[in-house]
Amino acid sequence: MTSKSPRRIAFRSLEDADIAELHRRQNTDCTEELSELLDNKPVWTPLTLGQVKEKIAEEQKKPCTAVFAICHGEEFIGIVEWSGSWDTWAPYAWFMIWPEHRRLGYGTQASKMLLDRSFLQNPGHVVSTVATDWNMPAIQFLKSIGFKDSGRMRRAGLREGRYFDIIFFDQLKSEHLGKGVRN
Repeated sequence: MTSKSPRRIAFRSLEDADIAELHRRQNTDCTEELSELLDNKPVWTPLTLGQVKEKIAEEQKKPCTAVFAICHGEEFIGIVEWSGSWDTWAPYAWFMIWPEHRRLGYGTQASKMLLDRSFLQNPGHVVSTVATDWNMPAIQFLKSIGFKDSGRMRRAGLREGRYFDIIFFDQLKSEHLGKGVRN
């Protein structure tokens, strides 16, 4: 018996229908997660469709920053932000797969595509990302694809009346490409 390989994904530009889906998700099942991308404070507050469009446009205006869709065929299954605005040698990557599409291999594919492009088509030598200490599935996923814990911001916010930390992770180009690769 052969195992079924994960379905292939692609990145594409955000379209109006995607923005409407982001709006729906931000106001339902992905409020906290999307508030990171949308710089929405406090994270529990709903946003209008116009506010979501404006916040995405603000992100895309930042230098060396892209926000785009993750798709399986024509289906919009998640979102990505990649930014070298602070330092192109150490870009930041963030992505989210919609809950009903998780644990199907899409996150692994998206992370490999982002890391390959960050290291092979960009001068970067390290990629960084973050996870909140309460999001154990995200922490376990980041570690499973080779990210290392590189620090934390203690008591960075509140969730359900308790402080949480933001954990920083990074992956070096040499770690992603493997030993023996000169970079």
